[in-house]
This record gives sequence, structure tokens and C-alpha cells, in this order.
Amino acid sequence: MESKRQLISEKEAAAILNRTPSAIYRALADNRLRFADERNRKLDRRNLEERFSRSTRPRADKPMASPAPVEQQPIHEDDWQEIAAVANELIDAAAWATPPPWTADRWAGLAGVLEIARIEVSGICGK
Repeated sequence: MESKRQLISEKEAAAILNRTPSAIYRALADNRLRFADERNRKLDRRNLEERFSRSTRPRADKPMASPAPVEQQPIHEDDWQEIAAVANELIDAAAWATPPPWTADRWAGLAGVLEIARIEVSGICGK
């Protein structure tokens, strides 16, 4: 035996679906939702969420899932030797003749060279 249908208004549907009443009215006008009782303008509560989500795109203000952070493996001593060899080929030694303290740009440049060398070494070694 079929259970008795629970009929709800557009405003109640909006509250259930966490949408504005105007979004529900628009879904009804676009035939994405249908009245269960046309005369009294009532919607069937049963499976309302599924019926609405099947016919509606995701909300624009819904936060997207963030990608999982990339976990870097620690660099071993042997790897640092290889990184140093590659970095020495990339870097202009004359520009680094002055001892620290260096500017932020110089530190950023050094970090960039080390990152490039690390990527090349990991690509060569297949790590």
C-alpha cells in the first residue's frame, strides 16, 4: 500500500532545499519541478531533494572541494649533492659574490634555482 503523500508549499520547499522561494518558482516555471496538487499549488515532499538536484546545476556559492595538499618527501644528503651540482650549473656565481644579508629578491632567486634543480634531479632519478 502506498504511503500518504506529504504536500508542502513553495516556501517550505525553499527552506528544505536551502534556496530562495524565487528559485523554487523559477524551477516550477521551467518544469524542473512539478506540483503534486495543481489546484492547491502543493509539491510532493517525498524525494524532493533528489528531483531538484537532478534538474538543477550546483549553487555558485557552494565551496568547491580543495585539492589534497602535495606531500613532499624529505631531501636526502645524496640528493642535495646532485641538487648542488645542477644548481651550480644554473646560477651565475659572480652575482652571488657578496655575503648575506641579501634582499628578498635575491633569496627568491636562490629559492627558484634550488627548486628548478630539485625538479631536474627528481626527473633524472625518477623519484
